[in-house]
Order: sequence, then structure tokens, then C-alpha cells
Amino acid sequence: APFVHCAHRLFRPSTRTEQETSIIRQSRSVIVLASSTAARLGWTIEPPPQLVDSQAIRMSALQTLHRCTPLRLSTPSAPSSAPSSSWSSSALLRRRSECSTTTAAALFGKKVSSSPALSSSQVVPGQGKGSPKWPAIHDRLRGEFGVTPVDAVDLAAFLAQGKGTLIDVRQTIEYGEWRVQPSVNVPYAVPDPNVLRRVVGYAISIKGGLKVRNPEFVEACVAAVGNRRTTIVVIDTKGGDLDVEPTRTGSGTLDATDSSALRAAFELCQAGFTDVRYARGGLPSAIEAGGFEYESEQWGEFLRWLDTWNPDQRRLLMYSRLLPDPTNLPGVVGQAGVFALVGLLYYDVGGAGTWAAANVPAACTFLPVCL
Repeated sequence: APFVHCAHRLFRPSTRTEQETSIIRQSRSVIVLASSTAARLGWTIEPPPQLVDSQAIRMSALQTLHRCTPLRLSTPSAPSSAPSSSWSSSALLRRRSECSTTTAAALFGKKVSSSPALSSSQVVPGQGKGSPKWPAIHDRLRGEFGVTPVDAVDLAAFLAQGKGTLIDVRQTIEYGEWRVQPSVNVPYAVPDPNVLRRVVGYAISIKGGLKVRNPEFVEACVAAVGNRRTTIVVIDTKGGDLDVEPTRTGSGTLDATDSSALRAAFELCQAGFTDVRYARGGLPSAIEAGGFEYESEQWGEFLRWLDTWNPDQRRLLMYSRLLPDPTNLPGVVGQAGVFALVGLLYYDVGGAGTWAAANVPAACTFLPVCL
């Protein structure tokens, strides 16, 4: 509906500018498509007869239409049976909500979001409290938002042509270990602000501790790319895949179609970003199949050495997040201590097993000294 309102404004000589008039006169295709959309609302637009075809300026016209303010614009005369008050601003908004979901995206063969510019606090979260289950997110990304993939073999050429910005949504600590260029790091998950909960992650060797959804993810993306009309390609280690049916039974935690990148895309689409895509296969495919070179100031020399000795080990360390980090140390030390204690008890070193058998409930279920 906003597209139709803007189009109607452009056809009124009293409101259009010289630039808008020039665009209209050069693009019959825009007018025909706008008229088609208007027809779905029961309105009529009469195109000037002197229009000519021009594919080249379609997107210029689209941008002009996109900038129109869809507020209280003039409309064609209401049907004679309806009182003039039915075309008030409130009625116009109701009319707009009742119309079909035809947008400039369908008209131009290019996805252009009609979502309002929401903030991170206003969108439905992609993960954490209040987020839908993954199958519901998958369905909306593929259906309502029309998010499409960029294959690994095409990604480098796509970015080289200036068609989009690559957003790496991994946590900052992982991006610092290694990355591909050109990319911008906007983490979708950040360390839990609650120190006690974050420490639990350290204790079980979760790199960076327990994390939560980035409460300013949308705003950080806007700052990184400049505006919401820039094409964004989100990427992470897993990638995800919208062309594969998600797991609709069970918890879905091991669903291969799911990824942080796609959950991030879910929020960006709601927030009004006009063209959000994802890198199919994620960073592993971008490196192994897409020809991207990984960069790493911290581990680069070691990883290159592994490539000459055993590339599979390098892939395991990178893609399974196993490169050492100080935040892993508490968990490693704690787990080593547990294994050492179990060994002392099992082999009854210094009588430890005998003491445990007499004083620790259920210790005899695994201690040989009880046999």
C-alpha cells in the first residue's frame, strides 16, 4: 500500500518534483506495475501517454518511490456510495492493512522490505527469551521475508562487485582468532552481563563464558553498513540452510538448517533491512570451496603449519572452536582436577579409594576396592 500511495503522488502534477516527473516519463514499466498494484486496492492510475520503456532507471524510480512518505496523501475519489469521511487518515490506514501483501519486491523481482525501522528491543528475538522455535523462524525467513542464500562459490564475486556487505555474526573473541575478508564483525551473541552466569560458562570450558543475545544487534548493523537499504550477507561457522526442511519434532538443537546467522537475519528482516541474505555453508564453505583466505594474527603461522602437515586438524580446530583461549582455562583445570581425583580413588592411591568406599555414598558402584 505505501508503494501505491507514493505512485499516486507521483502522478499528481501539483505534488511531484521535476526529478520525479522525469523518472515517470522514462519508465512505462514502473507505471504499469504501479497501476496493477493500485488495481488490487480498487483504485485507478492513468499513466501519461508519452511514457517510454527503460529498464535502466527502474531502480532509480523504486528508490524515489521508497522515499515517499506514505502518510495522508491524496487519493482518487471514493466510490459514490461511500461518504467522504471514509477516506480519512484512520480509514486509509485500515484500508492499507486490508490490502494484499503485494510490494515493490514482487513488482521489481527484488526483495524490498516494507517493514518499519524497528530497533533491537522492538523485534521478536531470534534466540533467547521470547523467541519462536526454529521451524517457525525458518518458515518466516523463507516465506514472509524471502531470504535467499549466496553460494560459497559465488560469494567472493558477489562482494567484489560491491553488491553487499559481509557481516560475521560470531562472537568477538572468535572473530579475533581468525576471519575472512572483506567482513565486518557484528556479534549476535555477547557475554552474559550477569557475571555469575558468565562464570558458569568458564567452568565448563565455554569460550567467552555463557552468552546472551546482543541487545543492540540491529543498531550495530545499521552503524556498520550505514543504512537499512544496503544488501547484507550474514555468515557464521554453521551457515544453516533455508532450502532444507527443518526438524519439526523434538528440541531441534541439532538441526542442520539452524544457525546464528539465520537467527540474526530474522531480526534484521523485522527491523526493516531491505535485502538480507545468508552465506550457504558458512565460513567453512567460504574457505574450502569459495576460495577465501583466512586471516589470523594470533594463530596464522600455526594454522598454516597445520595446513602443510594435516589440514583436517586445522579445520577441526577452526570450525569446532577448539583454538585455546584464556577463558577456557578454568574449565580445563577443573576437568583435569576431576579426572585426577577419579584416578586416585580408582587405583586407591594412598588409601583414597578405601576411605571413599567407607564414607562416600555409592562410591562402591565403581571402585575396585569394594569387590
